[in-house]
Amino acid sequence: MPVLLVAAIFLLLICVWILIPPFNGLTLGLAVAAIELSIYLLALNVLFLALTLLRRRRKWIADAGVLATNCVICSLPWLALAGAKLDRSAAYRSVNVPITERAIPVTLGREHSHIQAYLPAGSRRTPAIFAVYGGAWRNGTPQYDAALNRALAHQGYAVFALDYRHAPKYRFPAALDDVRSEVTFIRRNAARYNIDPGRTAMLGHSSGGELAALVAFDSRSPVRGLISYSGAIDLPMGWKYPPVPDPIGVRAVIEEYIGNTPARAPNRYRAASLLGHVRRGLPAVLLIYGARDHVVDIRYAWKLRDALRAAGTRVTFLQLPWAEHAFEAVPFGLHASVAYRATLNFLDSTLR
Repeated sequence: MPVLLVAAIFLLLICVWILIPPFNGLTLGLAVAAIELSIYLLALNVLFLALTLLRRRRKWIADAGVLATNCVICSLPWLALAGAKLDRSAAYRSVNVPITERAIPVTLGREHSHIQAYLPAGSRRTPAIFAVYGGAWRNGTPQYDAALNRALAHQGYAVFALDYRHAPKYRFPAALDDVRSEVTFIRRNAARYNIDPGRTAMLGHSSGGELAALVAFDSRSPVRGLISYSGAIDLPMGWKYPPVPDPIGVRAVIEEYIGNTPARAPNRYRAASLLGHVRRGLPAVLLIYGARDHVVDIRYAWKLRDALRAAGTRVTFLQLPWAEHAFEAVPFGLHASVAYRATLNFLDSTLR
């Protein structure tokens, strides 16, 4: 089999995950990678297609057909993003503040852990962001999302990547209690970390988005903003109507986190779901969700957006038309820069 045809078929096996809904953890990872790297895959396919057309060796039509198909598939996420009505105002500033990174020891229940801090240099007190990683409430470390956390720190925001105890060993509200206690601890030691405790925001990813929102929506919350990257929203409905296909087993994930089914633990499900916490006087909110998310259905994000706006909350809603769940795991991918621009714009307008 000609080398170019082998390469074309190999690329096709990657590109098809731009179209095929993921059905398990492995295929979810493939879908995220294929979509976020689609612009690079497109360039590679165009290069191979040009070589094929120039050489026109035996069976070149088959090679060209596969490569042309790949090009069409890989162009779809970019075309969808280009056609979306997004706020494309520039957010990048010519700022590259030196930062230091340090691990701050903490005790969560009986577990010893740490907060990963990204601290801008300088004598002036800085705004602070409390970042909460995702991982279905059962995986992850404060080292997750390091690229985004460092980028925000270089823009002059102190970023504290928090940790929390994981399910199923620890059930709700253990993780929420951990995040709340860490926010309180950092704010009480604001002088030590050179931050302004009156200018803080929560930032969460997936399951961490749910935890970050519950802290931000608390009536005693000190934060001025919330940023949610694909955060979980409505746990009872998510349990009742899991996604199809369901790449992570949403129903089992939620049961491990809460400790039971909605019928047997209705109060805990209500307490862990965001819609019941919407009220007047909430901090500003930025919601970032992918329209092709196969873990958190975009319709829950619409519902939360509408409820927040009805309550008078300032809401910025960024819907990425071809993004899959956890798209930001590829920091140099198609959608990460768009989300970063929106994040920085939101923080500048909320905390500066």
